Amino acid sequence: MLKRTLACALFAVTGHVYSADIQVTTLVDEDKDDTVCSLREAVEFLNKRSQTAFENGYHGCGDKEASSNIVLKRDQIYQLNSALNIKAAMTINTAASEIFNDDKKGLNNATIKMAGTDRIFVIDDASIENSLISVNLIELNLQGSSTKVNDGGLILNREALSIQYSRLIGGHSNKGGAIYNAGILSDAQKTAGTLTISNSILQNNKADQGAVLYSEMPLYLISQTVIRDNESLTGTNGVVLYVQTGFTDNTIGSALSNRSAGLRNSTIFHNIGDYIANIREGMFLNNITLIKNKSGGLYLQASKWKYTTTSDGETKTTEAPSSYISNSIIAGNTGSDFDYMADDATVVQSTLTTVEDFRHNTPSERPNFALNTNKLVAGGVNDEGVCDAPPADGLLCPYATPKDKMLGFFKPRLLMSYKKLSDSLIVNKGRIYSDGSSIGLASCETTDQKGNSRSGYDELCDLGAIELVVNRSEVPIAGQSILYGETAKFSIADSLLDGELLDPTSCEQFLGKRSDGQAWQPGCLDIQQTATPSKGKLTIDQEGNVVYAPDGDWHGADKFNLRVITTTTRFNDVSNYYINIPTTIIQDPPNNFKSKTVNVSGGGIGFSAILMLLGLVGFRRFKS
Repeated sequence: MLKRTLACALFAVTGHVYSADIQVTTLVDEDKDDTVCSLREAVEFLNKRSQTAFENGYHGCGDKEASSNIVLKRDQIYQLNSALNIKAAMTINTAASEIFNDDKKGLNNATIKMAGTDRIFVIDDASIENSLISVNLIELNLQGSSTKVNDGGLILNREALSIQYSRLIGGHSNKGGAIYNAGILSDAQKTAGTLTISNSILQNNKADQGAVLYSEMPLYLISQTVIRDNESLTGTNGVVLYVQTGFTDNTIGSALSNRSAGLRNSTIFHNIGDYIANIREGMFLNNITLIKNKSGGLYLQASKWKYTTTSDGETKTTEAPSSYISNSIIAGNTGSDFDYMADDATVVQSTLTTVEDFRHNTPSERPNFALNTNKLVAGGVNDEGVCDAPPADGLLCPYATPKDKMLGFFKPRLLMSYKKLSDSLIVNKGRIYSDGSSIGLASCETTDQKGNSRSGYDELCDLGAIELVVNRSEVPIAGQSILYGETAKFSIADSLLDGELLDPTSCEQFLGKRSDGQAWQPGCLDIQQTATPSKGKLTIDQEGNVVYAPDGDWHGADKFNLRVITTTTRFNDVSNYYINIPTTIIQDPPNNFKSKTVNVSGGGIGFSAILMLLGLVGFRRFKS
C-alpha cells in the first residue's frame, strides 16, 4: 500500500510531463492489433488520426488526447525492417533525462537502425500544392543499411524537416548518402522540401553524388554541426553537399536577406570527394571551419542576380552577387580551396585560405587572409587529440570533443610568437559592417558552434566556427575530497577560458625569474590562500592536470585560488593576466562506520523518502 501511495504521489507531481505524448513501449518493429506501441504503429497513428476510425488510437498507440510527439527511450536501439512513411506533422524525440538539472543534449540518444535494405524515413504527404508539413527529429541516432539505396540513404524528404542534436551515420545511396531533399519550386509546383540541421553530427555516409546531402534546390540550412568522414565518388564531380538547381531571380533576394540557405558555424573535415559543396544562387556560408578534407573545398557556380526596381515611374534592372562566403577558415584541403565557373559572381571575403592574396569578387574593405607557411593544426594524431603545448606552432588545436558534450571542434590558438593580438590570422579577423555601411551580408554570426556569443567588439569576430571567449564569471570551482593518505588529482582544463597554459620557458620570458628562485610551473602557477593557511603542495602539468599532496593527516579544508596565465589572458592588462580558479581540498579520516539501520518499510523506500517527496511537493507549490 505504501509503494502504491508513493507511486500515485510521484505521478501527481511529475506525470503530466509526458501525459499527452505517445510513448513507444517496444523495440520490435511490428504493426499488429495489441496493447503494445511500436515506433511504426505510433507513426501510422499520427498519419491516420484525422480519420474517424483512428481517433481513439491505433494498435496500442495514442488516443483523442495524444499530442503529435512520439517519445523513444534513452540509449535504446529500435531496429526497422523497412522505411517509415511520414505523412503528417509530428516530432520524434528521445525522452528527457530523469536526473534533476541534466540538460546534456545528444549524449543518450535513442538509435533508429535499418536492419533491412531500405532507408529509414520517407517524409512526403504526396501533395506538391498543400503547405509543407512540419517534421522534427530531435536527439536521435539514425543508422543506415549496409545496402545501397536510391535517393536518400537515411531520409527522403519532401516536407519541412528539422533535425536537432542527432547523428546521421552510415547512409549509402546513389544520390544523398544521408538525405535526399526533393522538390523544385515553379509556377506549377508550389512546394519543395526544406531542411534545417543544427547541433548534429553527419558522419560516415557515402554516395555517388552528395555523400551527406543531395538537394534539388538549395533549400537547406546547416548550423552548429560537424560534417566528417563522408565519401562521394571522385572523378565524376562527386560533391559531399550537392545542390542541383539554384534559386531564380525572383527568390534569390529573399533567400539572401533571410540567410535561409547554406552553412553557418559548422566544422567540416576528413571528407572525400571532388568538393565539399557546390555553391548556387541564393546561398550564404558564414563562420565555417572547412579544413583537412581529402577533396577540394567549394565549387562556385552562382551567376549574378538580376532584379528590378521602380522609382518615379522608371523601372531599372540591377545586377548583384547572388551568393556570399564570409568569416571562415577554408584551408589545408587536398584540392583547391576554391574552384569556380567563369561566370560565377560569388563574393568570398574575410576568409582564411591556402592561396596567397586570394581574391574572388572580394571587397577591398574585407580582404581574405593567406595560410602561407603557417602550420594549420598543432599536434594530435590524424588531426585529432591533444594540442601541442606552447610555444608550438599551429593555428588550430586538433579536433577534440569536451567532456559531456556532443560536438567537437578545432579551437583557434594564440601563438607565443604573436607580439600583439592583431598578429593572429584568425582572432578578430571577421568583419561586422567594417566598411562603415549597414549592409548585413558580411556580418558575423551572433553565436558560435558551441553556442557562445561572439566577440564583444563592435566590428570584429574570429574566423571559423569557434569564437575564443574569455568569460571569467564562468570559471567553475575546482578541487576534490580525499581521505587520509590520499592525494587529490583533478583537471582545470575546463577553466582555461579557451586558452592554453603558458609553458615554463614562456613564463620566464613573460614575467622574469620567480622571486623565490624556484622554476616556473606551467601556467606561471601562483597559489593565493583565501580562507585557510596552506596545508599541502600542488603541481600542474601542461594539459592542466593538477596533483595536490596534503602535508600530513589533517582534518578539514584547504581553500585557495589557483592562479594561471593562458595564451589568451597574456594579452590582457597586466592587472588581469591571471585566471583565478577557486579551489577547495577537503580531507577526512577513513569512514569505517557501518550502518545498522533496519529496513522496516516493506520495500526500497523509507519514511525519509516520503518526507523528501512531500517537501518537494510543497516546494513546487511555493514556487508556482
